[in-house]
Amino acid sequence: MLNNVSHIVGTKESSEILYDTNFGYIFEYLSNCNDHLLPEGCKTIEHLKKLGEMMADMGSPSDPQVNLDSTIPAVYTYLGQFIDHDITARTDRDSEFQNLDEPEKIKPLHPREVVANLKNGRRPQLDLDSLFGEGPSFNSKYSAQADKLFNNTSLNLFIEDSPSGYLDLRRNNKKALIADARNDENLIVSQLHGVFIKLFNKINTAIEPGLSNHEAYCRARQLTRWAYQYVVVNDYLLQVCDSAVVSDVTSNGPFFFNTHIPFMPLEFSVAGFRFGHSMIRPFYQINDTTSKKIMEILGPGMNGLVDGTGKLKPENVVKWSNFSSFNNATPTNLARKIDPFIAKGLFDLSVLGEGVPMPPNVLASLTQRNLLRGYMLSIPVGQAVAEAMRITPLTHQELVEGLNEEQECVLYDSGFTARTPLWYYVLQESKVQQDGNRLGYVGSKLVAETLYGLVKGDFNSYLNNHDDNAVTPEGILLPDRPDPIKTISDIFSYAEVAI
Repeated sequence: MLNNVSHIVGTKESSEILYDTNFGYIFEYLSNCNDHLLPEGCKTIEHLKKLGEMMADMGSPSDPQVNLDSTIPAVYTYLGQFIDHDITARTDRDSEFQNLDEPEKIKPLHPREVVANLKNGRRPQLDLDSLFGEGPSFNSKYSAQADKLFNNTSLNLFIEDSPSGYLDLRRNNKKALIADARNDENLIVSQLHGVFIKLFNKINTAIEPGLSNHEAYCRARQLTRWAYQYVVVNDYLLQVCDSAVVSDVTSNGPFFFNTHIPFMPLEFSVAGFRFGHSMIRPFYQINDTTSKKIMEILGPGMNGLVDGTGKLKPENVVKWSNFSSFNNATPTNLARKIDPFIAKGLFDLSVLGEGVPMPPNVLASLTQRNLLRGYMLSIPVGQAVAEAMRITPLTHQELVEGLNEEQECVLYDSGFTARTPLWYYVLQESKVQQDGNRLGYVGSKLVAETLYGLVKGDFNSYLNNHDDNAVTPEGILLPDRPDPIKTISDIFSYAEVAI
C-alpha cells in the first residue's frame, strides 16, 4: 500500500512498494539512436525549461476563456488520473539516477540504464490494486497491510457515506486510509476513488446468496475490475482517442506494443499518457454551490476541504452531473482542450497544501518536470515515433500553429520543430488534427495500444472471459441491474452517488 507518497515528494518507505515490474520502450531502437532523441547539452535543458514556461492556460473564474474548453466531459480527466495510479508508480519519483532538481545531474540516461534501474511499483494490469491493495488476509491467524481497508465481517471496503449523497474516504487525522495515497491528492480523484469503493461494496452486498464472505469478495472484486476495464476500453478510449484508431486496435489488437512480454511502455507513461495534464481546468464547479480553482482542490486533507472532525465538508462533495454526461446532457465542467497549454496554477507547486512546503530545490513547474523527465529517460522525439508508425510527421508550420510570437520563437530557436519532445508533440498533434477534442494519430496509438494491450494481455480480464455470464458485448452485467455497465456514468448511477 502506498501510504506515504505523492507525485512530488516520492515514496518515504520502500517497503510500501508491492511490485517491481518492468518499464521498457515500445520503440527501443529509436531510444538507442541519438538521431531520434533530443540533442544532449545545457542548451537543450534551457530550451526545455523555456518551453515549459510558455505553456500556460491563463483561464480564471472571472475570465473562463471557454474557447479553450473541449467537448470532453471533465470526468475523463480524472478517470485518466485514476487509471494512471492503477498501472504506474515511480515514473515521477526522483532518484539517484533520475534527479530533476540538481542541474548538474540532468542528462540523458542510456536506455539500458533506464530499464535496469527504473522499476514500476504497479503491475501492468488494470486490476484496481490502487483500490484493493494486496487484499484482505481472509484468516484471523494472518494479517495483511490492507486489512485496515476492509470490514472484517462483510469484507466491504470502508467508506464514509450517507443516503443523502454525502461521500468521503475514511480518514485518520485528515489523511485518507486508502491503498494509494495519490488518489487523495485532489478532491475530484478522491471522490472518484470513493465511487469505486461504493461500486465494489454494492456488488459485494448484492452478490448471489450461498457464497462465503471470501467467495463473495473474490467475485465482487472480479466484477468491479471487469466493469472498470470495460469502461476504460469502450468509453474512456473513445472519449479521448481517435475513434478510427480505437476501432483498429480493438479489432486487430496492438501492432507496435508487444503484449506477450508484460511491461509498462515509457513512451506511454512518460509522454503519451501525460496528455491528461492539458485537460485539467483552471477552475471547477464542484456542485450547485461550490466552485474551486485548481490549486484549491489539491490535497483535500490539507487544503481546508476537510473540517475539524477530519471529514470532508459536505459543501465539497462532488455532484457528478457537473462532470459527466447523463441522458446526453452536456455537463457544467468540460475538460480543457488537449493542446500545449496547462492550467497556470500547476506552474507553481511550491506548496502542496496548507502548511506543507515543497522539499528544497524541487522544480515546481509541472510542464518543466514533464519535459525534462522525457529528456532524461531518452524518450524518442515525436517525429521519430510518427515515422516508426509509418505516418507523415507534423510539419514545422503545424508545430507552431496557434502559438503566439514568443512561443513560436522558442520552438524555432530551440530546434524543437525538427526534433520535438514527444509529450509536447502529442499535445500539438491533438490541436492540429482534432482541434484538441481528441488525441491525434500518434497520441491515440500510444494510448489505445497500451491500455487495450494491458487488458488483452491479462488472462483474468473481461476480454479473456467471454464465457462468463456477466460479460456481454454490450457491457458487464452486475447484480440488481438489468442493463449492463457501459460507461462511467453507468458506474455513478449504479453506485448511487450524488448526481
